[in-house]
Amino acid sequence: MERDSTAKSFSELPAGFRLLPGEKVVNVEPTPPRPAPDNSSSLREIYRLTHASNNSEVGVFGPAVASLAFESNGPTPDHQGLYSVVFGRDSLRVALDLVDYYPRLVRATIKKLAETQGLTYDTAREEEPGRIAHEIRSPDDPIAQQLTMERGWDWPYYGSVDATPEFIRTIATYCRLHDENGVFLRETYIDKNGQEQSVRTAFDRAVDWMTNRLEANANGLLEYHSTLPKGIENQVWKDSWDAYHHRDGAIANHDQGIASVEVQGVTHDALLDAADIYERLLDEPEKAVYLRERAGRLSDAIRTLFWTEERGGYFVLGLDHDERGDVRQMKIRTSNMGHLLNSRALDGNDEESVHKRAAILRQLQSPTLLTTSGIRTLASDELRYRDGAYHNGSVWIWDTHHIAKGARLHASEPSFAAFADLLDEKILRVTHRIGGFPEYVRGGSAIAVNAHVIDIEDTGAHRTYRAEQPPQEIQAWSVAAILSAKRSIGRRLFS
Repeated sequence: MERDSTAKSFSELPAGFRLLPGEKVVNVEPTPPRPAPDNSSSLREIYRLTHASNNSEVGVFGPAVASLAFESNGPTPDHQGLYSVVFGRDSLRVALDLVDYYPRLVRATIKKLAETQGLTYDTAREEEPGRIAHEIRSPDDPIAQQLTMERGWDWPYYGSVDATPEFIRTIATYCRLHDENGVFLRETYIDKNGQEQSVRTAFDRAVDWMTNRLEANANGLLEYHSTLPKGIENQVWKDSWDAYHHRDGAIANHDQGIASVEVQGVTHDALLDAADIYERLLDEPEKAVYLRERAGRLSDAIRTLFWTEERGGYFVLGLDHDERGDVRQMKIRTSNMGHLLNSRALDGNDEESVHKRAAILRQLQSPTLLTTSGIRTLASDELRYRDGAYHNGSVWIWDTHHIAKGARLHASEPSFAAFADLLDEKILRVTHRIGGFPEYVRGGSAIAVNAHVIDIEDTGAHRTYRAEQPPQEIQAWSVAAILSAKRSIGRRLFS
């Protein structure tokens, strides 16, 4: 597609950058990446992200913040350091990746999120009873004030659908690995109303939020739909506005609920984990039976509603609704399907389970999804693919490692074990080559990060959006993934 003739000449655009019909470039700013400090290492950065000075202090001062800029004597670019606060999803992912090594960090993360857990209904915050916060900022934080002015958010902001099931899974994982008698469930915290509560209470509230959402949904799915006019449109880890779309490029219908495939996998496992806690530690066998039954129904829904036999068979990105309210598949191939390998929703040696796991592996190994740096967020032959798009073509280090962890769960099948090692080796090579621990890298054939800010006007959607931007220099997800990957493949290739 040629660049819009009415736009300025932007000769500095990256080679191969293409526009979709109705798009034009409105701004390009070169932003060369800064060199990483010589002393940057995964261990040093996890200390910085958790405000620790040594291994024994990780978790003493609370959860990991989402990102940091390089330590530097020079000026920090405006786009760096935007996320140096606690994000529910991010901090839980870091805690889960490092649960074997930093149990104190896991406890601190759970308690911090319990302290800010939703207790009432508040549209300006998208708060609901039991819901885990997405972004925790003080109202006088300058970024919080800007978001309040521009988008109407109050704080903490709860616009995430997956943080709550991840919270349940994190509590259950901690108890399974470090607290088999459930002593942690009796520890206390102070909730948003200033009342002392036990971790058990936070767990119950989160389970109730999740099951109430599932019961209210006609298909028994965990959907998201922002109640704010300018809330986050996609309340999942791929939260950019254009990440959820159809094969023809049409953006998903955000006026009704959207179900993302990997969220259903996480929710399925949260139901099973909660059932184990209620049966083994809380003496509520009836509730455990209900939760396992609900998990079974969700597994069936994942296998049927999200599966298509097209293009060799794969799990679609998600489901949205047409104007009549009928469910329709978003038939694009993304890294999200790989997350199902990390879920028990596809467990089993029956023909269907084996076939669908093998189909995921085959798709992920295809040259459209597998590249030099790892797994692309969007297959390179999909319409909205761009090498440097935030969630439509880039490679996220944590995403690739999460898929590797899932593949390793099926290591009895040799092709899965080899694939897991390949993916972890790729992300180790990326961080060694790039320096630092970037949020994501480009999805092309070379290991590289974005070096431009590119803003696009989409005349059909009546909005201007950022098509490319440099990644955060130190992303907590990336640091945790690298620490975990080093241990997973039994090597210490890079410090």
